[in-house]
Amino acid sequence: MRRLIFGTIFGSLAAIAAVAAAIYYYERPSVLRIAVPRDSGDQAIMAAAAREFAEDLEGIRLKLVAVESLAESSRALQEGHADLAVVRSDLAMPPNGQTVLIMRRDAAVLFAPAESSLRAIDDLRGHKVGILQAVPPGKMDNQLLLDTALAQYDVPLASVGRVSLTLAELTRAVENKEIDAVLAVGVPGSKGLTEAVNTVAVAGHGQPVFLPIAEAKAIAQRSPAFEGVEVVRGAFGGAQPKPPEDFDTLGVSTRLVARNSLGNEVVGTLTRLLLAARPAIATRIPIANRIEAPATDKGAALPVHPGARAFLDDEEEGFFDKYSDAFYIGAMCLSVLGTGVAAAATRLTRHRFTDADRILRRLLEITMAARSARHAGLLDGYEEEADELLALALAPDSVDALGINRIGALSVALNQVRHAIAERRQSFAVPIRAQFSPRIVHE
Repeated sequence: MRRLIFGTIFGSLAAIAAVAAAIYYYERPSVLRIAVPRDSGDQAIMAAAAREFAEDLEGIRLKLVAVESLAESSRALQEGHADLAVVRSDLAMPPNGQTVLIMRRDAAVLFAPAESSLRAIDDLRGHKVGILQAVPPGKMDNQLLLDTALAQYDVPLASVGRVSLTLAELTRAVENKEIDAVLAVGVPGSKGLTEAVNTVAVAGHGQPVFLPIAEAKAIAQRSPAFEGVEVVRGAFGGAQPKPPEDFDTLGVSTRLVARNSLGNEVVGTLTRLLLAARPAIATRIPIANRIEAPATDKGAALPVHPGARAFLDDEEEGFFDKYSDAFYIGAMCLSVLGTGVAAAATRLTRHRFTDADRILRRLLEITMAARSARHAGLLDGYEEEADELLALALAPDSVDALGINRIGALSVALNQVRHAIAERRQSFAVPIRAQFSPRIVHE
């Protein structure tokens, strides 16, 4: 019985330790590697988010993996060097990545100096387009956007020249007529795109001419990597609004994606934390205001990660919801185990009770036999046997299993044995008086 108690205590401690280990594993922070282009606004946003998470002791930690371009960011996720990546929808979306958040929606804005005769995309035949790139050059390749727009209007790609430029080189290129138009990609109204438009306005001595891509929505229907974007009147400021009227153009989205195998719970938590931290980050990095939740349509061409979708649709599973089946099965197993232990304990106790009853029965038999013993040698044997039965009854395992009533009965029976043996010994010690027989005396 004592072993059973020790086993139960040990099992309980082991179960408590297992629960504590499970809670620690569940609550420990998840460290996620995120690939971002070096020295970009996305890197600044994610660095700020990493600091916010660390300061607030959240369950997510971000480890930034700086790469040279958005294409390399996509490659890092695809090759397993990162858990998350900031990518652009038209630049090699990783096949093993799913959208968590949309970092921003960029527009491809084509515009020409004021004195230009260009008015539409198909007017670009035989002209040069300056493709504005980030500093240092090569961080994003916007030529695909230009090729897509030209193809929509049946403009041969080889008929349009391309010159890669930085913002610092733009003034010289316009003044020296090295280019006839400019392609800049960015958020309408953002600082970089507005500076590019104003630079061309100053260098071209007048309001730039904006070239719409009116069929942008048709392009987006054919290829989910693109989308239609409307640039509203005055998006780039100025006393004379730039542009002077709304126009449609081609757009792309920059997305935070997670690898497919990343846990839904982790991605859901990350989505919640990033959206919650967005206002604080935007006070230092205004472009963070452009972060938005993606559409959660299950049939979307650019799928949303199930963890992000569960959070956005308010369908997240809590800890007990997620592991309810395991808890139910565990409870059933513990119930069966407890029943088995109880049955074994009952059987063991019953067996020990049976031993006690057998000892008690034998003591009663010895008592009866001692009263009718024919010689003292038998009494010695009965007394020795009674001592052995006493030792058996007082063994530690037997005492633990006996109740008060059985101990009392054994005590009474043992006293009766000793009393019967003592009485019988006394009867052997007193000589038996000879039977009286009268005799006749003769005188």
